[in-house]
Amino acid sequence: MTMWIPKIDAAQGPIYLAIADALEADISSGVLDQGYRLPPQRELAYQLGVTLGTVTRAYGEAERRRLVKGETGRGTYVAPETHKVSPLVPSEDEADVCDLARNFAYPHLNPSLSDGLVRMARTAGIGRLNGFVPSEGLKAHRETGVLVFKDYGLDADPDRVAVTCGAQHGIQVTCQALFRSGDAIAIDRFTYPSIFPSLASLGLKAVSVPALAQSDGGFGAMDPEALAQAAKVHGVKGVFLMPNMQNPTTHTMSLEEREQLVSVARAHDLKIVEDDPYTPFLPESLPAFGALAPERTASIASISKVCSPGSRIGFVHVPELFGDSIRNKIGESTWMASPITAELIAGWVREGHLFKTLRLKRKANRIRFHKARDILSPYFLQGDTHKVFGWLRLPGHVDPDAVQAALGHQRISVLSSRYFQAKDNAPAPYLRITFGSEESDDRFFRSLQKVRSTIDQLAELPELGRPVG
Repeated sequence: MTMWIPKIDAAQGPIYLAIADALEADISSGVLDQGYRLPPQRELAYQLGVTLGTVTRAYGEAERRRLVKGETGRGTYVAPETHKVSPLVPSEDEADVCDLARNFAYPHLNPSLSDGLVRMARTAGIGRLNGFVPSEGLKAHRETGVLVFKDYGLDADPDRVAVTCGAQHGIQVTCQALFRSGDAIAIDRFTYPSIFPSLASLGLKAVSVPALAQSDGGFGAMDPEALAQAAKVHGVKGVFLMPNMQNPTTHTMSLEEREQLVSVARAHDLKIVEDDPYTPFLPESLPAFGALAPERTASIASISKVCSPGSRIGFVHVPELFGDSIRNKIGESTWMASPITAELIAGWVREGHLFKTLRLKRKANRIRFHKARDILSPYFLQGDTHKVFGWLRLPGHVDPDAVQAALGHQRISVLSSRYFQAKDNAPAPYLRITFGSEESDDRFFRSLQKVRSTIDQLAELPELGRPVG
């Protein structure tokens, strides 16, 4: 095959994105086969008449999209189809990668699984858990959900609680129960990455709504006036919110911010879906949307970040009107969440292991946040000692995708702002840095030093993205 030259003469916007788009199109159409070696960056820059930095950004963007894979000393190749996996999905061969991308929240401090299983084995009537149970879960397990929701600022009714296979499954069945295909749902401009495919798979349209600005330059809650405008212009039927430790900005809504959004929801008859997986890490809880607007709010809770992602147990609490629909959607998707792992979680809740685990994780996170803020200074890190990740603001001309790609070559994973926003938006100058997925303090701190030095180096480069000459 002759040297690949992308066709970008009619490109609108940044040239590096045009190159990446052309690459993606040629791979999809079969012009470029898996394993094809792309031209060296300097040579392609010469052929296109653009800066070397522009091509570097283009290759970095292609790598972020899982289109290509760079190998030190060998070049950049079109990736095999099996490589196109979300960077949020772990694999078994990443021992040499320092993970600052995935938010696993100190799994090495989770309660002892072996002790939990021994306790379960001694539980009277354990045999019942090896059979079918109602789709909403056993009453004892739904009552465990009630205890979990108390930490979320919600006095839940066990008859309105259902057990799900984690929070992600909870989002899916809740959106199925509350909305119809074709409905528009308001989301934050930067939000939980998996909400985009989740809504799309259900035929729901995501409408991005900007946030309020804080006095320190950070992000606040969703702008209530912008939400009202989205309801008028786009006809949104509901809104997806993370009121506590919003992912990725870390913002925790004040009571006033919550009440303003509730007022808009009532004025425009919007249903509210609140997802709060990080709430237990906070020192105090404010009223949940499920408490402030119970007639229109579905609340989702999960203990994955607190003590056991492997159990895949979450809870949903919905208005009584949607109870039957939730039960049906759970039954249609997976019949039931596992009563075996639900009992494991129930035992940990009853015996106080969640509190003990949270105490250890809060202590570890306090140390890591302070260290991260010191190392990454003078760059602004939104977050605090109780937030298990931070939202790092880059210099305006530094491309977050280029930072992510450069760190990836150093075996450090981070996530660019692009993962947290709609695909048709240009990446904003932010990275999400997680504090708890890497077990070793020393490796975590060394990796942060490399994050800082990489940003420093890219910040010294002139602004890129347009052709030269």
